[in-house]
Amino acid sequence: MNVLFLSWAYPKKNTPYLGIWAHQQALALTARGVDVEVVSAVPYVPHIAGVLSAKVRDYALIPDTVNLDGVKVHHPKLLRTKPNSFLDRFLFRMLGIQTRWLASSLAKKLDFGKYQVLHAHNLFPDGAIAYQLHRRYGIPYVLTLHDVDRFNSFSEEGYNRVLSRAVVAEAKKVFVVSSRVKRNLTPDVPEQRLELLFNTFWTQGHATKSRRRRIVLIASMIERKGVHYLLQAFSRVVRTHADYELILIGGGRELPALMRMAEQLGIDGQVTFTGMLSHGEAMERLSEAAVFCLPSWDEAFGIVYAEAMSFGIPVIGCKGEGIEDIVTHGDNGLLVEPRNAEALEAALLALIEHPEDAVRIGLRGQESVRSLQPEAFGRKLAGIYEEVVGGA
Repeated sequence: MNVLFLSWAYPKKNTPYLGIWAHQQALALTARGVDVEVVSAVPYVPHIAGVLSAKVRDYALIPDTVNLDGVKVHHPKLLRTKPNSFLDRFLFRMLGIQTRWLASSLAKKLDFGKYQVLHAHNLFPDGAIAYQLHRRYGIPYVLTLHDVDRFNSFSEEGYNRVLSRAVVAEAKKVFVVSSRVKRNLTPDVPEQRLELLFNTFWTQGHATKSRRRRIVLIASMIERKGVHYLLQAFSRVVRTHADYELILIGGGRELPALMRMAEQLGIDGQVTFTGMLSHGEAMERLSEAAVFCLPSWDEAFGIVYAEAMSFGIPVIGCKGEGIEDIVTHGDNGLLVEPRNAEALEAALLALIEHPEDAVRIGLRGQESVRSLQPEAFGRKLAGIYEEVVGGA
């Protein structure tokens, strides 16, 4: 079977962790003998604009086609600008026109006669592109919604309002990665249309190592990941557990401010900011952790929790978020109120000061995520595609 993924979120050299879940799904399918290609639209940047910043230059240098772990990935260009700027909001309203143009341009590069199924991994732009390709070639598509942001939520603006509803209506199946995402969509989509399909993860080849007195976070350094609350909590934890260290893996616009905060709290000697790492490097660091803590909110699922759990590492997340689908507080992980440094401190101390509970929770977590491992996930998703093709 030949499947075309459409996902703007997909690992690239300058953003190796962005959309890692999509790549892990592609790998799980290829291991089952499914031929997967990927279309991952990237911002159009004239080469001359690369002088503006390193980030802009990195986007300008993304090649049209790359091979990532045996998966062919195509990078058509999409007009984007600085997120949430006036021009970016205008361009978002024009996504309907852009996706029609993208579908036409892809027709010149790809042989759409060979694909049996399209799998779009966001509503915009990917679902809209799949919708245009479906109308043009009659290829059935499924849609997975991974987040609670504007690229996955129903637009209330102009043509995008009509388009978002058409994309969902024409999809053979509509999946959500957590109950959190489902709650966000049920005002606009009949609940019976939404099916839960958790992401898979890929930690094979990274053996569980001996635990160090180390707390690890892997995330973009942005406000909603709650890193500043973790720093506050950790500054209190080390008053009685000075032998612990905190490893923060990831880059982002708040990184300089967070580094200053660690210094102001007097814990900069016990906090390591690694910056952006490859997925493999991040897993190596994670495999040595005593605790994984990601106190984020507006978190659709957070595949990194499952990655940590696969190593038998106890995890701490937030109540009311996507992680609640696989973590039961006190059984296979700990859940705290978001934006609450005191609750984080208490959860960290509960695991540090009661190692027997930490081991029990870690082992229960490891058992909980077995069904999300690539072999089981690939088998399930390939079966879904067969069902879609058979009913097309």
